[in-house]
Amino acid sequence: MNRATILAGLGGGALALLLLAPATGTALGRMAEARAARAAAIASLSAPDRADAALLSPGLRAPGGGADAAADTLVAHIRTRAAAGGVLVEQVERGPAGPGLVGLRLRLSGPDKAVVALVDGLERDRPLLRFSAWQVEALAGGALRLHGDVVAAWR
Repeated sequence: MNRATILAGLGGGALALLLLAPATGTALGRMAEARAARAAAIASLSAPDRADAALLSPGLRAPGGGADAAADTLVAHIRTRAAAGGVLVEQVERGPAGPGLVGLRLRLSGPDKAVVALVDGLERDRPLLRFSAWQVEALAGGALRLHGDVVAAWR
């Protein structure tokens, strides 16, 4: 090798380094940002959940202050509304629910319009109730039977 080829190789390498430096810097910057975002996501996921955090505003929550008291209040509310509308509450029992929620399993029966009006009223009025699952079956004489899971937030 002579001196000219060595100098040409060094010059070409330096030129390639200068041309690739901006792209390399951008890629390294993006990789650093991605690592920081990943670390922040891991930290937020590994942080303990705030078990006492409110799920709803006080006006929409089921009253009672605890899961059992809220369930009792909701059962009384549902029974009162059902009796006023001419709907029979055949069964009410506690169902599955997440933290801060209370779940009830219902079985209601009565005239079709009364059952639909009751369910509509329960979902529209306060406290905020939602049917997470439901099934309706027709009975003789234009009546309906509704099996449903109701969920409400007590916190």
